[in-house]
Amino acid sequence: MIPMFRGWFSFSPGGAEDFLAMAYKFLSRLPETMGSEDICSVVVLGSAARSSDFVQGVSDIDVLVLVKKAPEKRLYHLDFMGTRVDVTVFTPEELDLLIEDGAPLGFMLKYSVVLLDRGCLAIIRSKPRITEYTRKTLRRSILAALGLAIENYYMNMPRKSASHLYHSIRHLARYLYSLSGDVEGFPISDEEMLSRSPGDLRKLLKGLIEMRRKETNIDELRNAIEESIELVTRKLSLEKTGIDAIERLSSRPLAVVACEDYKWLAFHVEILSHTGLKRLKLRGSEAVEIEDILCD
Repeated sequence: MIPMFRGWFSFSPGGAEDFLAMAYKFLSRLPETMGSEDICSVVVLGSAARSSDFVQGVSDIDVLVLVKKAPEKRLYHLDFMGTRVDVTVFTPEELDLLIEDGAPLGFMLKYSVVLLDRGCLAIIRSKPRITEYTRKTLRRSILAALGLAIENYYMNMPRKSASHLYHSIRHLARYLYSLSGDVEGFPISDEEMLSRSPGDLRKLLKGLIEMRRKETNIDELRNAIEESIELVTRKLSLEKTGIDAIERLSSRPLAVVACEDYKWLAFHVEILSHTGLKRLKLRGSEAVEIEDILCD
């Protein structure tokens, strides 16, 4: 059996509004930071555009940068006062096509903070749409965040685990709402998701919102992971593989990826065995060796 851990994560939150004001000032200088005169728009998305949802020390800052010509590099990872900043780069035309296809990113622009715009945003003509691509992207995101939550749980990083679990259930709330086809009511903020989610999901999401804002008890977190697995598999009509399948392994996993595998929730895990690294697919009570832990 995997040895379990106990403990708390010490954290002292600061003022989100003051922190974000400093972050916006830093990000408004991205053209100089990135050494590019090609940048024509800098837009903050996600919880960093909503101080009520942003949790300093846990939340990342997501930034959309628009450039005049196709970039050689699409993703940049920066650091601002210990907070990860993820910068994604597109041309306005590329962003327009993504929104037309139904990328959830289009809905994120509903709540955004424009730090710089030299005319590129005016090129965006498409309106957010709910398509099969929207639902497929959200469904993948549910499982991606769930896997990260479980991985961080075993890495003894409870607050990061709770945050990923919160994102998994947020993606689930948006996925379920997308089935209604209602574009105007598509939920973005925590408040919107709490008001537009079914009761069982709303109760869990409310608990996770509170959990990621405080020191996280390991036992409380484990129960939340089990409840999330139960809810995700039921809402997505998947057969369940529980966290107990991971705990039957001979050692604690180094990496965990949650996958949808022939109507099952499966876990691809990497462990260190006496013969070296081993990669396994856990599905129900089955455990088989695989070459790559990434989902097919």
